[in-house]
Amino acid sequence: MTKKVRIENADTSTYKVLVELWDKDPNGGPDVLVSTTNLDYPTTMAELCIHSSRFIVIKENGYW
Repeated sequence: MTKKVRIENADTSTYKVLVELWDKDPNGGPDVLVSTTNLDYPTTMAELCIHSSRFIVIKENGYW
């Protein structure tokens, strides 16, 4: 079942948030990056859809 997920940068600091959307390979290969979304400012939002073979990774942007 597909789920719509909303993610907000709710922090007022200067640190930014990076949201990655990934698809799992059904054959066991490496996961595939579908998209990246930068949440650079407070109240910036991303709306993404996930399902059984899609997942989200959320990172603080700038430390890797």
